[in-house]
Amino acid sequence: MVRPGTAVATPPQQLPPQQATSSGPRPSVHRPLPNSKFVCGVKGNHRELRELSVIENDNATTTLSSGFRQARVVGGNDALPGEYCWQVALINSLNQYLCGGALIGTQWVLTAAHCVTNIVRSGDAIYVRVGDHDLTSRYGSPGAQTLRVATTYIHHNHNSQTLDNDIALLKLQGQAELKPGVCIICLPSRGSVPETGRRCTVTGYGYMGETGPIPLRVREADVPIVSEGECVRQINAVTEKIFIMPASSFCAGGEAGNDACQGDGGGPLVCEDEGYYELSGLVSWGFGCGRAQVPGVYVKVSSFISWINQIISVNNV
Repeated sequence: MVRPGTAVATPPQQLPPQQATSSGPRPSVHRPLPNSKFVCGVKGNHRELRELSVIENDNATTTLSSGFRQARVVGGNDALPGEYCWQVALINSLNQYLCGGALIGTQWVLTAAHCVTNIVRSGDAIYVRVGDHDLTSRYGSPGAQTLRVATTYIHHNHNSQTLDNDIALLKLQGQAELKPGVCIICLPSRGSVPETGRRCTVTGYGYMGETGPIPLRVREADVPIVSEGECVRQINAVTEKIFIMPASSFCAGGEAGNDACQGDGGGPLVCEDEGYYELSGLVSWGFGCGRAQVPGVYVKVSSFISWINQIISVNNV
């Protein structure tokens, strides 16, 4: 996470210029996508990625099994290209990286409200880059697309001080084309909460430690879900203010050297359910990065299913 008591955003990071695109099938936020061979919540095909590498280099098998994933300073690993294919990057009009997000429909992205509030107030444009594993590449990942945000829906009860209801829904001008490296994440059931102790995965382009560097590549870390009582106790131990857990939030992490960090804000925390991944949380805020017994705070996506469905049903044109 970021500096004590603040949201997990980061100063804009300049990216190489890339071409905007806009195409794709009709959007859906359901697990089966009607009239489509795509389903939500299925990670990129690791087997095909490995077979491709073996074909290109007969000696690649050992490298892939033992060295392809590189260690991360705040725990976790480099993700495989296209593995977390629902991960998106929010970009401003100066082509600078702002925050993460999750693709929930070919025209819809979820992110944290704190990531977009100021830029919406300023009137600046927001762009979403999908399918891009490495933002430092001038040409982008194969199949990467950049689409402008048409409308930003910040939750009406968002509190910028407490970061309660820290969620925003973005409607894209065009539709993302679903393909290898670009996919949709499943939404959880309304009101559901991952059980305490369950390990879920947080991904993002953010800092590798409290002071950097920022790789701008998709990285992953597995973190445990922390109970509300334990989270409140641990956060109150490191803050001068009394922390009360908002109903719209939950906690995960608290393991030394294993956490989301600055620049990961708005990014997805996903939990596996019978082979599919669900968007349980969005990175919201925390104290430092990867500190023992200091969990991070995440948006509880299941608390907003009705809000999400209402906006999409009225504006899904």
